[in-house]
Order: sequence, then structure tokens, then C-alpha cells
Amino acid sequence: MQPERRRAAILDAAVAEVAERGFARTTSRHVAARAGVTHGLLHHYFPDHDTLLAAAFEKVALEEIDEANEALASDRDPLAQLREITEPYGPGGGEEAYRFWLEAWAEAYHSPTLQETSRRLSVAWHELVVGVIERGNAAGVFRCDHPHETAWMVVALSDAYALQCQIGSGLDPHEMNHVLWRLTERELGLEPGALARTLDLGGPAPVS
Repeated sequence: MQPERRRAAILDAAVAEVAERGFARTTSRHVAARAGVTHGLLHHYFPDHDTLLAAAFEKVALEEIDEANEALASDRDPLAQLREITEPYGPGGGEEAYRFWLEAWAEAYHSPTLQETSRRLSVAWHELVVGVIERGNAAGVFRCDHPHETAWMVVALSDAYALQCQIGSGLDPHEMNHVLWRLTERELGLEPGALARTLDLGGPAPVS
């Protein structure tokens, strides 16, 4: 197998192991066995365990960001794009991808390598949201004086509510939606209820 294909196979095995076991319980030996390589060969491609985990996280996160960009590109209306990224779990990988992010953040507390990867990916996701807000400003749909600050608010609230949903706190995703929508509408100078009106994909938005 060519080196690039071998590395990709190991990375796919790492993603699969983390999805099943979580970051904390995945070992390099688990990944090597799944990929059908020796432990030594695995470390030829990934010099240490933290590097392997960070690469697995980056693979999943970048795929999600690519999916989100593709979803946003399908509709250039800034309000529709904003609605898309502020729905529960937003565009991209959905609930499973969010679990990957949340577990990676928890593990990053003990891993500088994973922490640095997380920082870069969080900035990339933030910039995606900034782009939506700036397009809305340019089109005269939004009136936001601080797109970067507002984008962090949207991202932070989305992540916080997703965490609550993941840990079984009893928070309904639609409740999350309406709180996030109300705050986002206020930040962007939208009329109250603008994001909760009938969705383009059919049917009314949930009523609070």
C-alpha cells in the first residue's frame, strides 16, 4: 500500500475507534489492530498518541466544515443561511459530529496537541459564521456592528446547548433554538421572530 493510502487507512481506523470508544479509551494499539498494521508502523506515520487523536479529530471536523460550507452555498440568502447554522446541531455532521467535538474538547485539557488543533478548528467554524453575518450586512438584511463578537456568541451558545442535549439534561432542542434565535435576532437587528418563521424546507418552525 502506498504511504498516503496507508496513512489514510490508519486515520480512518482512528476515527472509527474514537467513535466507538471515545477519545479517553482509544489507544494506539486499538487503532493499529483495526488498521491491520503493527504498532511500530502506526508510529511511523503518527509519532505519538496525541498526534494520532488530533489528526482523527481534525479529519472529522474538517469534513463537517466542508459539509456546512456546501449547505450554505446552496442558498445565498443570508437569512436562510443564518437559520441553517442556528438550527439544532446546524449543518454538517449533526449529533455524532458534535459528540466528537465535545469529547475532543474534554481530552484537550490534558493534551496541548489536541488543544492546538481544537483552537484552529474552532476559529475555522467561527469564520464560517462571520461570513454569513458579513454577507447579511452587505445585503442590508442584518445590522450588526460587531460580526466577530456576535459570531462567537452564536457559536458558544450553540455549543453550550448541544452539550446540554448530549448529557441528557432534559433540554429540548427546540427550546435551545428559540433562545438562540431570540438573542441572534437582537444582535443582528432583525425583527423578533424573523428566524422562527416558516422554514424554506416546508412546514412551520416549532412554536415556543
